[in-house]
Amino acid sequence: MIARGSQKLHPELDFAAARRVFEAGAHEALEGELITSPYDVFSVEELRDIHGLREGQGFPADLFVFGKGESPRREATKVGGIPYWAADRPWPTDDEGSPLFFLAQFNFADSRDLFPTPLPGDVLLLLVEDPEDYLEPDLMRFEWLPLELPPVSHFDKSLMATTAGPFYGVIHRSADYPDSTERASDLEIRGRYNLPILNGTKIGGVPHWIQGGDDSESQFLCQLGSIQAAHQVPYPWVNQAESLGLEFDDRGIHGDSNSIVFGDMGSIYVFLDRDGSITSSFQCY
Repeated sequence: MIARGSQKLHPELDFAAARRVFEAGAHEALEGELITSPYDVFSVEELRDIHGLREGQGFPADLFVFGKGESPRREATKVGGIPYWAADRPWPTDDEGSPLFFLAQFNFADSRDLFPTPLPGDVLLLLVEDPEDYLEPDLMRFEWLPLELPPVSHFDKSLMATTAGPFYGVIHRSADYPDSTERASDLEIRGRYNLPILNGTKIGGVPHWIQGGDDSESQFLCQLGSIQAAHQVPYPWVNQAESLGLEFDDRGIHGDSNSIVFGDMGSIYVFLDRDGSITSSFQCY
């Protein structure tokens, strides 16, 4: 499921290979998906083509599906596991001096063309003060880092905000089509509201709001979606061909090692303010 010869920093989804694997399925079984697995991308992109849901202005976005395990490159987009952090830098702390916990990171190296002006750094770390309660915006911290730092060789597992995964991002260039929202709402397709604006982990595009948008004038950077693999299809992870069931263990998508769910299948939205600061918001069902 990984494209050969890609020049991107991230491993890139071989969408043509995904189409060959999944297109034998009946179209009536396709539905709008919270995107985690290659099948989710195929389903959304296929339904967009079938129902003409690429109308109006498209807002390019780099969408991520996931492999399970540590990233082939430490600095790439990932959730959980060992962060990209310089070996000669002290680990960040909160205002009282307690260490923060690593949740995820986004690498913008393949996505610079999505933003009108240069960003403050290349890799953005999402850090939290409390691994048990971090979805409130004021409990999340952010660190920009440049590329080509000498990364740490060891990371204390107690400073990981989640023990799930880890999961690494595999990139797929797509776009959001908010002008298709009305057309999609008329379809009799489960998850139709996920079709115009991609619902998952992505850089760029527009936010996939769950409870309605806000009036912020800040620049949207990225969205970290809940991670839950597609079940009973090949390649729930790009590096795992064997399908997963609905069990609550390692054999199923609900197992602790196979999912990270924010609230009720929620998403974290990250913005760049005019003064260069980073802010976030959270919504769930």
